[in-house]
Amino acid sequence: MPLDVAVGARTVAAEPWVMWETLIAAVQRWTVRPADVLRHDHGISVYDFRLLRLLARSPHPVRKAIANTALDLPPRSLDHSVVRLADRGYVVVAGRGGEKRLALTDFGIEFLEAVVETLRAATAEGLAGTSLAPGDRAVLITLLNRLRR
Repeated sequence: MPLDVAVGARTVAAEPWVMWETLIAAVQRWTVRPADVLRHDHGISVYDFRLLRLLARSPHPVRKAIANTALDLPPRSLDHSVVRLADRGYVVVAGRGGEKRLALTDFGIEFLEAVVETLRAATAEGLAGTSLAPGDRAVLITLLNRLRR
């Protein structure tokens, strides 16, 4: 099939490469503004934010190795995030070597709450024209979680 016929044609809309291309475009559109807000308004990276969220969801300190696996980050990126967040008082590190455990401090919880409010505002304002109805959003989240596995 010639490229001009295949690109955008209904017959190829369900092909994996079309889905991949669409997801990449959506991710780029939906991640640039939140990442900029994290960096400029709060001085943290997306990796830092993901680590804070992971620790906030855990009722107990998380082994660093588990955090690394759960976040699927390069070890060096996780190390930078841990040091940066610990230096600011958001995360506490206990233990040594392979037994290091990470936990969110009370100050870290307050900080994360402020970050989430900023992200809500940034994504509500900047992406209002592309927002989905609650039912559509639930379906999309279900499908994305299925693809994630």
